[in-house]
Amino acid sequence: MASLCSQAIKAAEAALKRMTVSPTLLPELLARATGSPSAEVRQLSAVLLRKAVTKHWTKLSDPDRAHMQTVLLDRLVSEPYHPVRRSLGHLVGVVARYSVPRGEWPGLLEFLGRCSGSGDAGHREVALTLLGSLAEHVADHLADHVPSLIQVVGSGLRDGSLEVRRAAVRVMEPLAALVAGRGSGDVEAFHGLVAALMEVASAAHTSRTDDETLVLCLQLLVELCESSAPLLGKHLVVVVGLAMRVGTDSRGELATREAALEVIHWAARYKPKQFGRNKDLVRQVVGALCHMAAESPPADLDPDDEGTLPPAKLATQALDAVALYLPAQSVFPGVLSFAREALSSPQAPHREAALTSLAVVFEGCAEPLRKRLKDVMPLLLTGLRDSDPRVRGAAAFSMGMAAEFLQPDVVEYYKEVLPLLFPLMVEGNADVCERTCYALDTFCEALEGPEIVPYLEQLVSGLCTVLGVTGPAVQELALSALASVVSAAGKEFEPYLGPLLPVLHHFLSATSPGLLACRCRATETAGLLFEGVGGGCTALRALAPALVEFGLQGFKLDSSELREYGHGMFACIAKALGADFVPYLQYTVPLALESIAQNDGMWDDDDDDDDEGESEEEEEGEDEGARKRAQQFSIRTGVLDEKCAATAALGLYAQAAPAAFMPYMEQALTALTKSPGGMCRYFHEEVRVQAAEALPRLVLAVYGTCPPPAGATGAAAITPQVRHVLDVALQELTRALNDSDPGVTTAALQALTVLVKQLGVQALGGEVMQQLAEAVTSVLKGEAPCQAVFDEEDDDGDDGDDEAGGGGDEEEELLAAATELLPVLAAAAGPDAYVPVFRSSHLPALLHRLRARQPADLRSVAVGGLAEVAEVLKELIPPLLRELRCSEPINRQNAAFCVGVLAEGCGGPAMAPHYPKLLQAVLPVFLGALPLREDLKEAGAVFGALCGLLTGDQAQRVAGLVPQVVAAFGAAAVQQPPLPQEVVVQVARTLAALTQQFPGPMGPLVAALPAEQRAALEAAAALPAAAGL
Repeated sequence: MASLCSQAIKAAEAALKRMTVSPTLLPELLARATGSPSAEVRQLSAVLLRKAVTKHWTKLSDPDRAHMQTVLLDRLVSEPYHPVRRSLGHLVGVVARYSVPRGEWPGLLEFLGRCSGSGDAGHREVALTLLGSLAEHVADHLADHVPSLIQVVGSGLRDGSLEVRRAAVRVMEPLAALVAGRGSGDVEAFHGLVAALMEVASAAHTSRTDDETLVLCLQLLVELCESSAPLLGKHLVVVVGLAMRVGTDSRGELATREAALEVIHWAARYKPKQFGRNKDLVRQVVGALCHMAAESPPADLDPDDEGTLPPAKLATQALDAVALYLPAQSVFPGVLSFAREALSSPQAPHREAALTSLAVVFEGCAEPLRKRLKDVMPLLLTGLRDSDPRVRGAAAFSMGMAAEFLQPDVVEYYKEVLPLLFPLMVEGNADVCERTCYALDTFCEALEGPEIVPYLEQLVSGLCTVLGVTGPAVQELALSALASVVSAAGKEFEPYLGPLLPVLHHFLSATSPGLLACRCRATETAGLLFEGVGGGCTALRALAPALVEFGLQGFKLDSSELREYGHGMFACIAKALGADFVPYLQYTVPLALESIAQNDGMWDDDDDDDDEGESEEEEEGEDEGARKRAQQFSIRTGVLDEKCAATAALGLYAQAAPAAFMPYMEQALTALTKSPGGMCRYFHEEVRVQAAEALPRLVLAVYGTCPPPAGATGAAAITPQVRHVLDVALQELTRALNDSDPGVTTAALQALTVLVKQLGVQALGGEVMQQLAEAVTSVLKGEAPCQAVFDEEDDDGDDGDDEAGGGGDEEEELLAAATELLPVLAAAAGPDAYVPVFRSSHLPALLHRLRARQPADLRSVAVGGLAEVAEVLKELIPPLLRELRCSEPINRQNAAFCVGVLAEGCGGPAMAPHYPKLLQAVLPVFLGALPLREDLKEAGAVFGALCGLLTGDQAQRVAGLVPQVVAAFGAAAVQQPPLPQEVVVQVARTLAALTQQFPGPMGPLVAALPAEQRAALEAAAALPAAAGL
């Protein structure tokens, strides 16, 4: 019977397809869409007619086109069935897409105007439905009518008919897209629609019977939040307020509440400045979400229904988004306060909510919470000791999140944390055990050998026990925790191979679908054993053939994830065994090339060529263009990760066994660099990163196998074989310097750093070195193509002061890669060639990074870069000394600043020889800026530095300038506007102490000061000690 049904469906599909093949069938479809007594037939005919119009409109005669236009408009106002009316409206929009640009439907807008002003609510609904379709298909031709269209939609939002109001809500999305690209006047007019929309949404919520309209409004608000144009305007506060009322309303439907909290998520993500500046609003949202996290699930909620989330889960998801995108200083205090209070509650759900709320904000509020661990950790430790298993499970989860996001500070608590986790691991509660394994996984991952060694026996025995008594879900996490333990312990894990190997053997040989995830984790653990314990372990080396065979057998199973971890294990074994891995290359390299070459499903070809370009028209009530794009761009994440692992493995094979890899070199190079299809140009940045990291390994493998002739240096040391691979690699790596992703650019900079170090400047050539130097300058200035993402992340189109914070891991890593290249360039090119480049390009860019407004972590990276360059470029100081004497004030300022940074960053032996000359050059500039007339708040630092110089170990080096310093001290005592009293007291006491210590040279200098200055200094020196505080 099923077969017969399937055949009937296929026959029907073929028949329907034939109906859209020829333009001669359009009249029949039109007749059915407008005249069939069956609503279902009219509906289907309208859909098919949309497809046919897309293909054949231009083939129709002018009379046939005019006839279709007339018939469609007539039917649109008389169609009684809403779904059919909506389909006809979309059909009219498609016809308009071809007619309006050619001026072939002059009466269309007039028809829309008549319907919008009709006394019939059905006609007004038709007008709005049609307006939405036109805004989607012929937006450019409506641009001049935006003010009128906004009036039509505004009237619809205030209409007495529910269906008209819903139609008005639906039309706001395409209208918003049209308005977003226009001037501020239209945007401000749109704000009036937002106000009316909020009235519709509030009324729907109050009625308790109109969730359909309420959800429509909430979904629209999500779209408006995402828009780069300020379409919500001043109404964001009202929008957030409504969303929170609906989202936290325990009487509401869960689906409606979820839609409301989605608004909070998107408002936080796309309007972080405007949302975050209203600190009271943020605090209210945080408090409400924390309390919602303690809400019990409805009695009728099916725990097995994964599509419907309980209120507590909805709340913590929204809280997670708020913490990620809004200022942490407005988020974490409320969460911490709630956690303290709720953890003392006698009700277990409240204590659970306390810990879960903390867990979800650890990522977004990591920076301030790292500084408050002394307040946070006692709460988590208390939760681990709780009498209720739900609370213990929440505490374990929270501990895992803390270990993941509050590194490295959280690791300091390992002696308190691990003993509390061990009993939870084996207490017998599957949920607690699962969360405890997660906590152990993340915590142990950050430990180092000496820290974890005392706990290895308990960890290994406990996790092996868990693996023997739990189901696959918990076993997978336990194996992941074991992998982290192995990675942290390194060579110290060798004594524990005995109990672990039988467990690994069991899972490495598993073939049932339910255990494939466990086999993946076991494969990962096996690889980490080789990486950590190393190839020097005889027992482990003896296992290599069996483990490789397990890995090869895994490739016969249909699991992309297992293939991913198989490549990773092979690569780890290759690193550990080196040349002893050669026998396995014949199997592992072809598998890596096969993974790289496989179809990843990125572009799904449409078998129906006739449907090309029209799929966005196939379903009513949806953004079909987006759906079509989603079908085309259907990334299979497993395959992407597999390609990453295979790409990395190729480079590591070449590094481990260079000579044996040579037969595969050309295939590997092609797999990485061919265009199109090479991994260097793959659509996903993670694969491109791995390709950039693999390329220098390929180059150095062939360089090691084909060494230069005896005595050859520079470019002559590069053999033809090396030149071929090097040139291909350089072409891709220099192109990657302009990649749009920061990680790819970072990997390219690091790869080129390796090549410059190993091969030298001449091998890479002048053009490449020029590109590299320019790329470093761009990164230091923040002008590289990939750095645009850092500017966009917090840009919601609303002006305002940015919160001070860090630069982000990606930005810091990118800047570090650029600064680490500076000393390499200096050493490889030599001072004569590099100093001019550094002075003209890299130094000014570094100084730009040292501005006070730059995040502290980025300034630290820049200082480190300067220090490293200074150690290489002994010639850096003389040009700075010259700039200190430059006639241009800005040059003197920058040079003085740079000297200070170098002294701070390098210090010690690197700068000691230069201190006398630097002080002689800097101090006159310093004294020349006195007395201070502005920025008096800096007076303490300025005069404190002078006092320190006169009384410290550098005093002898500034002896020649003491008269100028004394004169500056005297002027400071009486200057207007006056300096802070504590500064004058410090100056006076320093001068008095020096005069007492060195009366011969100092007495005459002080006596030469004007009487007014001497009197002021004597009075300040005589003040009680408290006066100087």
